Amino acid sequence: MDIRSPAGVVVGVDGSPHATVAADWAAQEAERRGCGLHLVYAVNTGTVTLSPRSGAAVTDLILKNAQAVLDEAIDLVGAAHPTLRPTGDVVPRDAAAAVLAAAEHAELAVVGTRGHGGFAALLLGSVSLRVCAHASCPVVVVRVPPERGDCVLVAIREERDAEALRFGAGQALRAGLPLRALHTWSPVVTDIARGAPLLDESGEEAKLHEQLLSRTVDPVRAEFPELAIEAEDHSGPTAATLVEASKGAALLVVARHRPAPHLGLRLGTAVHAVLHHAHCPVAVIPL
Repeated sequence: MDIRSPAGVVVGVDGSPHATVAADWAAQEAERRGCGLHLVYAVNTGTVTLSPRSGAAVTDLILKNAQAVLDEAIDLVGAAHPTLRPTGDVVPRDAAAAVLAAAEHAELAVVGTRGHGGFAALLLGSVSLRVCAHASCPVVVVRVPPERGDCVLVAIREERDAEALRFGAGQALRAGLPLRALHTWSPVVTDIARGAPLLDESGEEAKLHEQLLSRTVDPVRAEFPELAIEAEDHSGPTAATLVEASKGAALLVVARHRPAPHLGLRLGTAVHAVLHHAHCPVAVIPL
């Protein structure tokens, strides 16, 4: 089966409450962007060990039930967001592969984190992790029922993260929220004997990080003069700082710095941590 690849927002659904929350978030985002919304239901028809005729009948039943779940999801989204005309596909293949294929030319992919189908397996979900690791477009993981939040929070590690900051700026403008850029860093100079950071009496290291943040944020400020942008840096553990800061955010934006290989997930420990523990939806931006 060919999967349609719309240039809008793509969301994976599986009939679970978590997927329903993700679909509603995706619908709101499609409305703000003025683009289409496409729902993907991936279903594993399995390896049929019955006779060919019985096996075909079982497969047809599985696909028919999946279509009913998808139709219900489309109807729910359409009723809650009457300005949208959502579309959808039932795809008999691996869930992550189905979403990745559908999102190949999309502006944004959205996934949930739990359910009893393709998006279930772990605390976050192996499907969500795979989509975040391999997608060519930004991916938003809606891990909890999102609240309004008072800002869009963007994690800044290096100057290349300006692309993630631009994504966050667009999100903030569409949502009518300010943007907060947060740079975290750990002291490089340590007491080798004790393995502890040394006090940087001259503050040179702190100044370097302050300058890095300015070089990253200032061009984005110039591109979005109508947007309120707050920039701050903190010395401390990245993951813990971001998770704590996410409590007041509507969205946390993080960069995926390296292309993920076909084998294994290379999202980095900080990204893994915020995907599992953030208090708001998380957007992962491929650089």
